[in-house]
Amino acid sequence: MLSSLFISNFALIKNCEVNFNKGFNVILGQSGAGKSILIEAISFVLGAKADKTLLRTGENLMKVEAVFDDVSEKTKSKLEELGIDSDDELVISRTLNSDGKSVIRVNGSVVVLKALKEITADFVDFCGQHDSIGLINTNNHLAFLDKFIGSDVDGYLTQLDGYFNELNEIEKKIKALGGDDSERNRLKEILRFQIEEIESANLTLGEEEELRDKFNYISSAEKISENVGEALNKIEKDNFSASSLVFEAKSALSTLGEFQNISECQDRLESVYFELKDIAETLEGVLDSTNYDPVELERIDKRLDLIKDLKRKYGKNIEEILKFLDDAKQRLEELSGSEELLVKLSVQKGAVLNKIAETSSKLSTLRKEKAHGLEKRIENELNDLQMKGTSFKVNFEKCEPTRKGQDLVKFIFSANVGEELKDLSKTASGGELSRLLLAFKNIMLDKESTVVFDEIDSGISGQTAGKVAEKLKNISKYLQTICITHTPVVASKGDEFILVEKHTENGETISTARSIKGEEIVKEIAGLIDGNENISTTALNHAKELLSK
Repeated sequence: MLSSLFISNFALIKNCEVNFNKGFNVILGQSGAGKSILIEAISFVLGAKADKTLLRTGENLMKVEAVFDDVSEKTKSKLEELGIDSDDELVISRTLNSDGKSVIRVNGSVVVLKALKEITADFVDFCGQHDSIGLINTNNHLAFLDKFIGSDVDGYLTQLDGYFNELNEIEKKIKALGGDDSERNRLKEILRFQIEEIESANLTLGEEEELRDKFNYISSAEKISENVGEALNKIEKDNFSASSLVFEAKSALSTLGEFQNISECQDRLESVYFELKDIAETLEGVLDSTNYDPVELERIDKRLDLIKDLKRKYGKNIEEILKFLDDAKQRLEELSGSEELLVKLSVQKGAVLNKIAETSSKLSTLRKEKAHGLEKRIENELNDLQMKGTSFKVNFEKCEPTRKGQDLVKFIFSANVGEELKDLSKTASGGELSRLLLAFKNIMLDKESTVVFDEIDSGISGQTAGKVAEKLKNISKYLQTICITHTPVVASKGDEFILVEKHTENGETISTARSIKGEEIVKEIAGLIDGNENISTTALNHAKELLSK
């Protein structure tokens, strides 16, 4: 149970500590004083969305710390799994700074939000007027019914979960073997086509690189022949080629060798002449070896296109394509020999489907039997809550079995004798839904922890208010109950009273929360009765009378 709550810089609350009783805790205060801030603070410390707008104006850090007593063995086990120290007391703190960074600690150990939610999942059940709207959603009705039935349903659901896990594994194996006959034959044909397409290409490792080099060379052969031929003509073939001109120049100097520097020039011209001759011979060799073959070029181009197409289908290079080929051959071999295994798996699948159908049918029978008890108890609770003549029924429709069974469940309701039973969303008012939610809570006392009611009694009065007060008090005998109320008779049933007040201090608006005793309790309940700033003696006497009952 929640024993205390420390709040700092949270909305209008600057600093306050609130202690709670194990029974019925009533939160009182004028409208707008900040009572709901306490509920928001509890939600925040238990893992609700961190909202920076809740940070008190002008502050950089808000903090909420909650202390829980009588920690369950289930929670202790969870704490041990997470490596957190545990005993009968659990301390949870959560901070949020102006940058949106949140830090969560459980018994001093820092944890992530997911872990916090796992630890505190069953700590507090919040019930406000808006929560009763959950009753309208038919998707929740099966969960309500199963919660009412309890562990007997859990056993069947555990079985169904196991069967569906088994079914999924069998279906995976069947799919891996190609599925049914038509699917398997289709897959085998695809594999045969892929194998034939790759094998017919006769690929070899390194082939693509060789083809590209050869393609580039042949593509350039025509230009090589043209340019080399022109170079040869300039060097040696033309009448005025470079080599003939150099030779003539050398000859012209041959008779002048005795003159200074001419002999040296003659020798240099001779070297140039022989160098040109050597270059011409090399180019002749290049020209003789260069063969532009457009037919071969087209063949290589088509081969490269084939490899490109295979790469697009089967892998990014020839090595991967050949690996795909090996895998496809192995897969085809497995499929070809899978008939016997498929027959075995199909038998197993049929057996599991029978178990699912049988278990779903048994679960449905249980639900229908227990639904009558739920109907009767809800009608009795509503009768106590001044909704006499109310009819409440659980409607069943059959569906294909799932992990939740074969039932589609919908609650139908009539508030008056003789009226047709209809969906809750079409017939129940807001006040009726609130009392329905209270009725559900009252018959599921052993399945909850701390329960928080946020003005669930809004809009009711007279005898109905008295009955609601009795129901809330009854719940508090079994569960720690925290209730925000403006109804005097509800407030009078409290065991612990917390007063929320709002005042201005140094230009700041501040909400505070504190426990009150004795005459302060009488005064606050009298204020709910009188509704005036100056409380009458009659109201005070009436408050005392309510508290004495």
